[in-house]
Amino acid sequence: MRVRLVALLAALSAVAVPVASQAGTPTGWPTEAQGSASARPTALRLWPLGDSITLGASWPTFSPGGYRTALDQILTHQGVAHRFLGTSVLNSSVSLDADGEEWHDGHGGYRIDQVLNDLTGVAHAATDDGGYWLTGTDFRRAILPDAVLIHLGTNDIMQHWDDRRFPTRNGMANFANARQRAQFVADMTGRLATLLARIHQLRPRARLVVATIIPIAVAGYTSVVPAYAAAVRKLVRGLRAERLPVTLADAYAAFTVSAAPGTPVAPGLLSYDEIHPTTAGYAVMARTFAGVIAPS
Repeated sequence: MRVRLVALLAALSAVAVPVASQAGTPTGWPTEAQGSASARPTALRLWPLGDSITLGASWPTFSPGGYRTALDQILTHQGVAHRFLGTSVLNSSVSLDADGEEWHDGHGGYRIDQVLNDLTGVAHAATDDGGYWLTGTDFRRAILPDAVLIHLGTNDIMQHWDDRRFPTRNGMANFANARQRAQFVADMTGRLATLLARIHQLRPRARLVVATIIPIAVAGYTSVVPAYAAAVRKLVRGLRAERLPVTLADAYAAFTVSAAPGTPVAPGLLSYDEIHPTTAGYAVMARTFAGVIAPS
């Protein structure tokens, strides 16, 4: 892991990218607010980053604010001053609007590679709000988070997306084949590692809160998510051993229960499509993130 991470960081540092300066303390959770007269001076700047689950989709409609609504309420109740950052205000909620916490970067259908592309460029997706999230544009300031809340990988799995061509008719991994499934998970975890290295390079003082993704209960996909969760846990352990500011939020474990004959999803946490959470599921995600942002 050490050799791979060092190589990643070295390769990324060779790319010249204009980066906005970031204030904050180099240890623990930085608490300096973004430099503006209206900013709260001790607010923890949180950047919700991901796909439609960060956005708050809940089939067949939306759960207003997704996990962000409950997370805002939990942190406020705990007395943790915070501020959500991002480029989008889609699918806010009454309480988020009232608190001025409607911002996020949850983009429907997004994969890991698309998020990576939008950090310093454009992923050519319809909802990336112009991209260049961490470098800024002429019309929008760069995002300066103290912590990045990451839940990514669901669309990689649902789309069978991989640069590698697998020995199948369509070139996509056959998840029923243990060897192909393991290779797919390894490739996806590698893309996540590259994303984390890139964010760390651009925002070295930001803590990366990396979630295992919630279960996918759709037939044909159920075996991939626990394998990916195990790989993400191993990745986070390796990065922490390298003293990178990375923290695990184990959403997969929070959504599952141990019972014969396996590990099923707890009732009531997934919506009708068996991919997106219900409002109750989003509350579980919020508690999972809150538990590592501000442990009680």
